[in-house]
Amino acid sequence: MYLVRSALNRSRHIQISVGGGLKTRTISMEERYYTAADYHDHFNPNAYLNTYYSDPDGHPDDAGILPFIMEQLHKLFYKEGVSGDRLIDIGSGPCVYSFVSACNNFKEIIASDYIEVNRKATRQWLNKEPGCFNWKPIIERVCSLEGHSNIAEKEKKMRETIKDVIHCDVHQSNPIAGSPYKDPFDCVLTLCCLESVSTTKESYIQALKNVTSLLKSGGTFFQFVQPFRSYTVGDKKFAGVLFDQKFLEDAPLQASLTDMKFAIKRNTSDRGSTLEFEFGMTIVAKKI
Repeated sequence: MYLVRSALNRSRHIQISVGGGLKTRTISMEERYYTAADYHDHFNPNAYLNTYYSDPDGHPDDAGILPFIMEQLHKLFYKEGVSGDRLIDIGSGPCVYSFVSACNNFKEIIASDYIEVNRKATRQWLNKEPGCFNWKPIIERVCSLEGHSNIAEKEKKMRETIKDVIHCDVHQSNPIAGSPYKDPFDCVLTLCCLESVSTTKESYIQALKNVTSLLKSGGTFFQFVQPFRSYTVGDKKFAGVLFDQKFLEDAPLQASLTDMKFAIKRNTSDRGSTLEFEFGMTIVAKKI
């Protein structure tokens, strides 16, 4: 999870009665969409987690996206057995759910995010600090997919395997420059990240290239991408940008990736005030 855009305002439109008919008028009150200019000061990881991850079924406006992601990660790591020595998640946000299925398949997992409050939230869970977010319902759902109920054992394995929580910046040619990790990784994850950081197709492609540069030849790349108009965290609304499906499917070819596999989850809900999007998609690929 990662946003870098300038703050903007969007006017609201209302319908008023004029001579018995309806007429649309733009009113002067404008709704502020928070972005990079306010991100360090206004993003609240606790509100984000409580809104979108308290229920393993996800937020009602999310149209089943969270279970979809968990099922795709379960398929990749549990059913298909993708494994290796080292995995990194770029743009983890304050989240650890992407590691539930992966923790048994790797010796080391590295979490990363751009802002410190998100990294702090992850460390709080790793250290079992009072007030840390309760990931048990999410972990229980994944354990159910694996056919067991060993939640405590799974949590223990996650905490043992997640070795570090570091800064990342997908704008940099090396997104984890300054970290002690110099060798390429066996697996790179990035969920809900690149579509948030990128305001143009060119910047998206460059960010994708930067992230995949961390992957060794033959390594596995997993991405969940969810182009969105906006999403709400607490009382703040963060602006997004919509990329079309064909562009997202073609983009990996420009980042030295091959053998792409796609899975699509479309938003068929008529809800959407908290999270406004059209579809989400997983991309699994190999590094050339």
